[in-house]
Amino acid sequence: MWRYYLIATLLVFGIGSVLIGVRIASAPAPTAAPYDARAHSAATEPPGLPGGVRPRGEPVARPFVGEGGWVLSALPACFIQQSSIEGSTQALRVDVPPARERIAPGTTFARGSCTVHVGIDDVQVERGADRLRVPPSARLYRTAKGLVLVYEHAGNAEVRRY
Repeated sequence: MWRYYLIATLLVFGIGSVLIGVRIASAPAPTAAPYDARAHSAATEPPGLPGGVRPRGEPVARPFVGEGGWVLSALPACFIQQSSIEGSTQALRVDVPPARERIAPGTTFARGSCTVHVGIDDVQVERGADRLRVPPSARLYRTAKGLVLVYEHAGNAEVRRY
């Protein structure tokens, strides 16, 4: 009996392989569509280009917008993450720097090509047209070893060192 199952299996695989091979061989080769700068343009044109004229083929850079505890790590030209710890807020209390090292809300400073705005309970970062934000409850600390971002949400915390 097992011989019949083996023969049937071989027939199904053989016929399936032939059909797939024929379909792949008869499919047209993929071609690249010509680049159309109009299809990739931003909603608003940057200043200095009268009438929205742009050299053909030059892509338009769109602003990057994001929100989360990861935003400083997304800017390696400004911040290089050294470590990251995630866990319950209570378990990570020992990893949070002392309050005296917290950067005061309302402080604005530059780091690389980024401008950082420290809010009461959030941190905003600008780089050109890019806008990133660490939402509440976020605190930024300046320690002897560098910057420390503490982001607490839903009973959990992230402590990231830069």
